[in-house]
Amino acid sequence: MQKTTEQFKLLMVGLGDLGARIANLAVQQNFKVLGMRRGQAAPDHVQLIQHDASQPWPELPCIPDDVVLCLSPNGSNETAYRQAYVDVAHQALKALSHYPHTHVWLISSTGVYGQSAGEWVDETSERNPVRETAKVLLEAENLWLNSGHPVTLLRPSGIYGPGRYFLIRQAQQGILPPIDTPIYTNRIHVDDAARAVLHLIQRRHQGYQPEDIYNLTDTEPAALYDILSWLHQQLDIKEITTANIHRDSKRIRHDRLRETGFKWLYPNYRVGYQEILKAY
Repeated sequence: MQKTTEQFKLLMVGLGDLGARIANLAVQQNFKVLGMRRGQAAPDHVQLIQHDASQPWPELPCIPDDVVLCLSPNGSNETAYRQAYVDVAHQALKALSHYPHTHVWLISSTGVYGQSAGEWVDETSERNPVRETAKVLLEAENLWLNSGHPVTLLRPSGIYGPGRYFLIRQAQQGILPPIDTPIYTNRIHVDDAARAVLHLIQRRHQGYQPEDIYNLTDTEPAALYDILSWLHQQLDIKEITTANIHRDSKRIRHDRLRETGFKWLYPNYRVGYQEILKAY
């Protein structure tokens, strides 16, 4: 007999901005939610396990149906990423070795794709990252994929939303890349990223067999020139300076997520940033 939603148990490892949003959505859907983090704070109705997940895990108070690894490295260097993704993976696999049916959802990144010339990329595309931190993510992904434990890799593109104002501040400086060589960018609103994670977990409990990898991205990859030009208009920026901007350029496909029935609240940057600009 299929369990009711009230019986589903979710362990969130990491309760930062995205992790807390996923936990809150799960609580609203009547999941029993546990949260593991180093800090002392947890969302309402989330049972806190105060612990560093890169160290041997304590005994869990119940057997989770799902574990979401949503880690925030302590820094932007390789060592910090290795602790957050590889060290945690080793400890999680040890702790979950007695729970072979617990499904793990690893929040990775589209940074594992090395393409940078505007190519279209989907979940089957080659992973050949250049940045050292992305190579650590690749190592963690392979560790999970080769572990034999049920796992789904979730790769968000650039997460934006309340409090994440990098592009807005860039636009305020009047910076614009050259138009002749498009730099393609990909993003997902933080609310849609959280909703997509819980959507896939719920689909699994409805009997849907999840794929091993999903890109979490919105429906419209866009050239950085177009985004900044649009933001200049919204912010009424008149002084525009053309500057070379060096960053990866690729277009991430969203088809696999869409085929699960997921509906975006913010399908493109215009919808998402309009709301952010009102509060900025």
